[in-house]
Amino acid sequence: MAESSNTSSSSAAAGSWSAALSGKSDEEKEELLDRMLTRLALCDDSKLQDLLAKILPISIAALSSASTSLRNKVIEILSHVNKRVKHQLEISLPLSELWKLYVESSAAPMVRNFCIVYVEMAIDRVPKEEKQLMAPMFLTSISKVPSQHQDILLRITAKVIGECHASQVSDEVLEKYRILVGSKDCEIFLEFCLHTILYQPSSQSGGRPAGLSTVQCERVTGKHPVTNDMLRNRKSGMLNVIGALELPSELVYPIYIAACADSHESVIKKGEELLKKNASGVNLDDLNLISRLFLLFNGTAGSDNIAPESKVNPGNIALRLRLMSIFCRSITAANSFPSTLQCIFGCIFGTYTTSRLKQFGMEFTVWVFKHARMDQLKLMGPVILTGILKTLDNVSSLDSDAIARETRSFCFQAVGLLAQRMPQLFRDKIDVAVRLFDALKLEGQYLRMIVQEATNSLAVAYKDAPSKVLKDVELLLLQNSQVEQSEVRFCAVRWATSLFDLKHCPSRFICMLGAADPKLDIREMALEGLFPAEEQRKTMSQSISTEYPKLAEMLAYILEQQPAILDSGGIGDTKLLFPSKTYVAMIKFLLKCFEADVTQTNLAKDSEYLLSVEKLCLLLEHAMTYEGSVELHASASRALITLASHFPQMLASRYAEKFYGLNNF
Repeated sequence: MAESSNTSSSSAAAGSWSAALSGKSDEEKEELLDRMLTRLALCDDSKLQDLLAKILPISIAALSSASTSLRNKVIEILSHVNKRVKHQLEISLPLSELWKLYVESSAAPMVRNFCIVYVEMAIDRVPKEEKQLMAPMFLTSISKVPSQHQDILLRITAKVIGECHASQVSDEVLEKYRILVGSKDCEIFLEFCLHTILYQPSSQSGGRPAGLSTVQCERVTGKHPVTNDMLRNRKSGMLNVIGALELPSELVYPIYIAACADSHESVIKKGEELLKKNASGVNLDDLNLISRLFLLFNGTAGSDNIAPESKVNPGNIALRLRLMSIFCRSITAANSFPSTLQCIFGCIFGTYTTSRLKQFGMEFTVWVFKHARMDQLKLMGPVILTGILKTLDNVSSLDSDAIARETRSFCFQAVGLLAQRMPQLFRDKIDVAVRLFDALKLEGQYLRMIVQEATNSLAVAYKDAPSKVLKDVELLLLQNSQVEQSEVRFCAVRWATSLFDLKHCPSRFICMLGAADPKLDIREMALEGLFPAEEQRKTMSQSISTEYPKLAEMLAYILEQQPAILDSGGIGDTKLLFPSKTYVAMIKFLLKCFEADVTQTNLAKDSEYLLSVEKLCLLLEHAMTYEGSVELHASASRALITLASHFPQMLASRYAEKFYGLNNF
């Protein structure tokens, strides 16, 4: 009933000022205004409110005339009104009539301009009940009014919301706000609410409006300063209104997230409550939502084609931390180049970054490398890899800080993931491989497993590397195959067995060394690399050869690594050149090579091959030193017998003096 009464009285008033001016010439209108000015001047303050209800709308409506003298008369009346009411807030102005005049489609721009001025003045002079019902009406069709008027009306609405709805919103008022749902007007209102909630007084934002541009800040505050209490109430009121409207989660999610990062405890609490209640089912892969969240995180300050006052600054640290936890759960966020890349680099190298943001940046990098589409990854991968390596250089491995440790952990994980998805980034040089092997030696025990996984993942990147690079890899693996740290030795053997085939002599030599490793898992892996089981041979890639190398080639490499084998000495007189288990594996492997050679051709008449057999005999003799194990002596003896069965004359002449009876073979 109250709303019906207000509407009818507003219509009646509108009709009265329309009728008062209808059909009159400019001269007649001027005479009317002159009489009104006289009445105004003679009116006591006690009766001024009733008189203004009639005079003010008619005076402003008269501004639609092009007559200069008529307009001057109106200005004279309005100046008098301003002087009379400026310091007397108890004198009300006809708010609803002024608003009715404003929305009239035929109203001239000057009429609308003055209406908006007096609407802004009137809102502070009407009862709470009236203003809270009027505020939603200001938002109706706000998308169609000039931007300057939009700003004023939005600030008026925000002011009313702060004064009337900081604690709760009545159903009657909510019904009026619900009319906006689904419209462009609602979008404008929600955007303004977001900007208001993002806004922090300059003393708290350090002069840099976090999450906002200078223009947006001015839109929120206008010409009048907003106190801390006023700001808190407006934010709380807006959250109450928005939460009660039950809008789609994707629309309100940024507002709730911003509220959770506010400086006011009550706003944070309300934001978290609404986040759980109304936005728990939000679609974090909604492209529009993620774009809006990235804007909150990155801002537009780095864009060259935006005016300085319109450049949006990145959000505050608390907001950015919350946003990062969201991005790490969104596939769309991982595929939003260039925003994704800008976000990662903002975390790692941004001017206002923190150690926690750096950690989140690397965690997000891991997420991106897992979930980014290849077309996106090709754009971001090389740049992000550079950032990762710089981060590893800047974040000390000796730092005891948990966040620093986590950051390094994510760095190594990211390298491993990128190697799996974009191996071509690594295969032309071994600098990253060297870095990871070094990290395995230097990092604390808590990180070794992560680095080991990353190092193992990197191996695949060198599958089709140029021969020069593979030579560098061979040397790297050999250098790391006998170091103190077991994780390094494990990776060296893993790379040797996964990168190279059975015919590759340098990698098989590394496996021979690994056969004597103190760690069981390394020994087993090394032996599998030397003697793959039949099932393993079947499952090997067709591109990987399962043939043994030539005996001459394998021996040549072993002798290159240990030339002392060629030093002839009596059996049992020399020191052991390799651990017994290495010797055992070496002898067994060399016999496999020998047997493979024998099946292919008649080697008894090949003088070069006979020279290789003599070198093998020297190796076997060195294996029979007193320091050798019983197993080693037995293996060496069996090997000599095997050789003797194929080259009886050669072996007989070589050992005639040492082993009486060999010449009877």
